[in-house]
Amino acid sequence: MIVFGIIVFWMLPIMGMLWILHIIYLEYRHDRIPILLYHRLISRDAVNRGEIRDDEMIFVSYDVSFAEQMEHLHKAGYTTLDFDDYLAIREDKMPLPEKPVIITFDDGYLSTYTMAFPELKKYGHKATIFVALRPNDYSFRCVEGVDSFLAHAQIREMADHNISIQSHTLTHCVLSALDEDDALYELTESRRQISEITGRTVEHVAIPRAGYSRTTRNLVKRVDYKTACCNNKGTANNLSDLLALPRIVIERGISVTDFARCLTPRSSVMLRIIGNIKRIPERIGGPQLAKKVRDLLYAGSLRSLFETRSLKMMVAGFAMLYLLGSVLFTWYLMARWVFPGGTP
Repeated sequence: MIVFGIIVFWMLPIMGMLWILHIIYLEYRHDRIPILLYHRLISRDAVNRGEIRDDEMIFVSYDVSFAEQMEHLHKAGYTTLDFDDYLAIREDKMPLPEKPVIITFDDGYLSTYTMAFPELKKYGHKATIFVALRPNDYSFRCVEGVDSFLAHAQIREMADHNISIQSHTLTHCVLSALDEDDALYELTESRRQISEITGRTVEHVAIPRAGYSRTTRNLVKRVDYKTACCNNKGTANNLSDLLALPRIVIERGISVTDFARCLTPRSSVMLRIIGNIKRIPERIGGPQLAKKVRDLLYAGSLRSLFETRSLKMMVAGFAMLYLLGSVLFTWYLMARWVFPGGTP
């Protein structure tokens, strides 16, 4: 039992502390660049009137919240970048702005055109939209009655106004679940079709639906994408793997104050920790298990407990209890072996 206690209350905390120190180092580097991840927007007024459902907390943001966040970036002096800029900075071809940020959207929803695009134009913000040009039936069912997907004309218009249109595979598939030929087709055909629509090169990809794996990374590299975003959480820097870039998910109910905190190193440290905890099911059982766990945990009245702000409090509480356990175990060993009368 003592050996077990040493492993649980001494060795594991030491390993955990080293891991956290590594995260702190990554997040407090001078070259950090937050990459923000949005999916779709919904009208808060329409929600309040009961006109549309509001049952997704992770992959949706309110239109008014997004507008406040874009205004904050403008007033706070942030410079919005795209992934070509990010590469130029890493190659010393472009100076690192004092306050850099990359705004991204996944999937290519219609709401990025109707709600996000006007706000981006208003402040001259750059953004990157990772689009799936032929979304599968599952993707359509997820937003039925709430949103839809971009038309080619809308994609072309945004590409002409400072918006970088990049790949999110062709059909919004789980790449890691496909055989090699099908996965290669998804990656190459998406690039070709987007390029035909926009008249611009497509060199960046975001891997959808927890479909990232070592094999997926090798395929992305094989077809010569220059960057890939995956499910990693945190901010990017010059040490980041270009084919496994982390992002910061902007959740539905976040206030502008919390949004500002998301951009800070201190907050990103916790986001990395929370992100790794959320990815445990994916690492154990792949995207299928991850989806089942997410659907189970996010259903019903307990789902608010799994918002990032709630998870932060739970992680902090668990850490305090774990620290208390370590102190009590150390006290027990000292009482047994060190203090007079103790017997090893």
